[in-house]
Amino acid sequence: MATGYYLYDGKAAIGPFSPADLIKRPGFGAATLVFPVGAASSDAWKPAASFADLAAALAPAPPPPARAEITLVMPPPKPREPDPPPAPAAPAPAPAAAPAAEAAPAAPSEKLVLVVDDDEGVRSFIEMSAMTQGFQVVTAVDGYDATAKLKAKPADLIVTDLMMPGQGGYEFLRSLQTAGGPRVPVFVVTGSSLDDSTIRLIRQEANVVEFIPKPIRVPAFVAALHKHLNTKPR
Repeated sequence: MATGYYLYDGKAAIGPFSPADLIKRPGFGAATLVFPVGAASSDAWKPAASFADLAAALAPAPPPPARAEITLVMPPPKPREPDPPPAPAAPAPAPAAAPAAEAAPAAPSEKLVLVVDDDEGVRSFIEMSAMTQGFQVVTAVDGYDATAKLKAKPADLIVTDLMMPGQGGYEFLRSLQTAGGPRVPVFVVTGSSLDDSTIRLIRQEANVVEFIPKPIRVPAFVAALHKHLNTKPR
């Protein structure tokens, strides 16, 4: 293969030129006549495209490879979810119930006390102690008499001795339980010397609220009356 060429410019041969220099000359193309260096005769003048090295140099450069286009497909936006409905307002707490007001003290004259004792002196002493505070008082000599008085007029509180002839205080307490009537508070008053087990047994009776030994202390006795009958002392 030739290493150089003469170029015919239409008048005379010029050169030699390397293929690279020929390509750079203005007007040089595939039909331009060239003569390879070292050719045997002038018959060697041929178009540049006839020579492989020049044809390759004259061939248009291949277009650059097309850049791959990447198309990003964005997913459609998700529809906006509706806001959740507002939570219902919690109901306002109910106002705390006011504590029940205590019942106003009653007048002692509205309360009836039944005194049960076979000893007239003790019975009168208890009767006067209650009456001086304004209470109504009814007396009885034993359990049977007391039961009859209660049928005639129910009492608000009973003060009874334990040791009595006829029906004693303990039997009277038991009869109150079996009668099924309203529960009436009972003060047990006795001068007898009772052992602790007997006292505990008496205190277990549902109606018994006070156990008062003789001799009776008046201030403590009347204070207990007002407490259990909810009355105002004088």
